[in-house]
Amino acid sequence: MNINKKGYVIKLSGAISPYEQREKQVDFGGGAIPVSLAQVLQPFLKEDLTIGIKYSLQKSPREILEDAIKNKEWFKGIVLSTAFFEHFSSAILFKRTNGGINNDKLKLRLERLVRLLLDFDLVSTSIHSKMQEIAHERNALVHNPFEEIDEETATRLIKNAIEILVSLGVADIS
Repeated sequence: MNINKKGYVIKLSGAISPYEQREKQVDFGGGAIPVSLAQVLQPFLKEDLTIGIKYSLQKSPREILEDAIKNKEWFKGIVLSTAFFEHFSSAILFKRTNGGINNDKLKLRLERLVRLLLDFDLVSTSIHSKMQEIAHERNALVHNPFEEIDEETATRLIKNAIEILVSLGVADIS
């Protein structure tokens, strides 16, 4: 790793940078991950990624959630749904408010992010309700990992998550 006189990373080798690079800004979101975690994540990331600047998944959120349904991975599908909601809601609100709502600084919980989407008329009340239901089920699963969820309910929730991501315009981002 090379660091210039101002302390900014110029070049990295195999790590996602914890340092801001002023010459190239991340589109949205932020946060660094340790080198060891970056190495674990590498197989899931596109090979042509620019380390330290922007990263993306090999599959779109829609494809990931469709795979969860196909493989009957209910916990994974529901938890990733809410992770997608949180990530993309933060980005959408950041852009909509010209940086006024910066979740990296505010650390808003998913419930508040979902409410802000509704308050800014970025989702309908129907979509908002579906997001709340999925978030509620995610909380139940995370706090009671041995509780089972039936296939019909899980499939419906994950399909609703795909519908929500489509309505936000982010289902096919990869």
